[in-house]
Amino acid sequence: MTSLWKAVIGVFLVFAFGFICGGVCSSIIAHKKMNAFMNHPAVAMAAALEHNLTGNLNLDANQKQQIHEIFLENLKRHQQLQRQIQPQMKTVNRDTVQQVSAVLRPDQLALFQGNIERVRKDFGTIAANPNPDNPPGSDAPPPAAPTVGSETNAPAVSK
Repeated sequence: MTSLWKAVIGVFLVFAFGFICGGVCSSIIAHKKMNAFMNHPAVAMAAALEHNLTGNLNLDANQKQQIHEIFLENLKRHQQLQRQIQPQMKTVNRDTVQQVSAVLRPDQLALFQGNIERVRKDFGTIAANPNPDNPPGSDAPPPAAPTVGSETNAPAVSK
């Protein structure tokens, strides 16, 4: 094999390994962001909104802190509103399930009830009910929002 072919193969391998490493790193970052959103969607949305609305304003540290506090207050107010309407939403959802159940045949009804349980299992700890052990309407504090400009700008929050 000539040195030209060795150089071509070497360059190809460098690009191939770079492509693979980039894909793996991108996948890891996307997975972390998705987990943060799934675990705390309201906090993740507030952090993303804060970043998108103020990211290019060249804010000083004091402005960033003040604006961050404003967005935190906004998040708390949204969560209070959600706790107020949650009982009505549960009633609407319960009525919808009853109406759909009345239309279905018995074999379909069994599958539909299984689907409901699967959705509750998969999505029961997000958005409408961030903590199933502490239902909406309780006085549980919301999780802390991340700061804008964190190392990945990801809305990652730990409990």
